[in-house]
Amino acid sequence: MSMAILDKKKRIRRFFCLILSLLFLLSSCKGIAISGKTENIPGYTEAQAMIVVGSERNRIQNVMGKEVWDLPVAGQVEKTYGEYFLAKTKEFLQDIRTLNLMAEEKGIIANGTEMESIRTAANAFYQSLSEEDKAFFGNCSLKDVVDMYVAYFVAEKTAKSLLANVDTELSAAEAKVISVEQIVVQDENLAKELEEKVKLAGANFSYYARQYSEDPELQKNLAFGEREDEYAKVAFSLEDNEISSVFSQDGKYYILKCLSSYDEEATKERKERLETAIRSLHFQESYEAYQKEHIVRFREPFWKEIDLHSHEGSTADYFFSYYQEKVAEVK
Repeated sequence: MSMAILDKKKRIRRFFCLILSLLFLLSSCKGIAISGKTENIPGYTEAQAMIVVGSERNRIQNVMGKEVWDLPVAGQVEKTYGEYFLAKTKEFLQDIRTLNLMAEEKGIIANGTEMESIRTAANAFYQSLSEEDKAFFGNCSLKDVVDMYVAYFVAEKTAKSLLANVDTELSAAEAKVISVEQIVVQDENLAKELEEKVKLAGANFSYYARQYSEDPELQKNLAFGEREDEYAKVAFSLEDNEISSVFSQDGKYYILKCLSSYDEEATKERKERLETAIRSLHFQESYEAYQKEHIVRFREPFWKEIDLHSHEGSTADYFFSYYQEKVAEVK
């Protein structure tokens, strides 16, 4: 197999990871034990489902080419990317339907202002479709587009309601990140000699680190709480520009210099990541508990008949981008 083909496959996999992480944000709660009762509710019509399937097929195909659907996929029940894409899209829409069930119980709806923006987005999307687009999208109507935007909007609104009372605020200490420079050697006597040298007035710690350290990684960022060894204990005890005494760990000898006892930018980024993880975990726990008791499965026959190679003249790929531009901004 040529390097060009291998490279293209790698790009396709990376592209799919990106697409699926965006498109299937609300469908990350799979793999749970099934113990509830399958909901006896209708799925989406073929036209409604194909609006999403078609737009996303075009978005991927417009970048990667139509051959992407026949490429093999590893580690999945599905054999090709096309089959995998359809299975994941179906799961995604089942999750939207499940969240809409939850919305009905909670009385969550799109209000007048929100419906106005949804109709504006739906009308703009629908009017931009070519006849080939409409044919591929199951001969969809404007009402079908409105219904799918409403379904997606209410699902998002419901997901946010699950997070409304979640306390994700972390203290600066809990998210703290520091940066240190290190010298690592295996000889204790050499370590003690280097300690004397780097602590002399005007000594250049970086110079000795480059000359003697056996670890090529001379600088490290450390996050509070991620490790509880002697290295972390010493590192977090240092003030800016302070140099530690020699200490040993795992048969090696270390000298650390604190470059920053509080890396503001790295701490801010870590704090945001941790808070996002907390919110994600809370959503997942709440959603899975509901999903176990309200199992939604689409069994409409058209799902088995979708041909991703059909209607090659259809190129409309902006169902979700229209939503982000015209609907998400009002939330």
